[in-house]
Amino acid sequence: MKRTGRMKEWSIALFCASLLFLFPPILTIFDKSFFIFGLPVAYVVLYGFWALVIIAVAYLSKQGPDAEPLDDTNVVLNKHQGDD
Repeated sequence: MKRTGRMKEWSIALFCASLLFLFPPILTIFDKSFFIFGLPVAYVVLYGFWALVIIAVAYLSKQGPDAEPLDDTNVVLNKHQGDD
């Protein structure tokens, strides 16, 4: 899928922020002997941020109703179906 304009900028920004946050020196900030619901804080922060990134990618990858098709196979198939 080709991204243009703001979507491309947001995709790059999300990638850079995720890469920076998941970098080991940043993660060691949360390496404490404190537990949340019986889990270490580092695990909760790591998997919580990972889930937020997945949700953000899903939200940013949604196509609007006026979006172009991803490829031309639908157009080609529709042309051939109309020839019958």
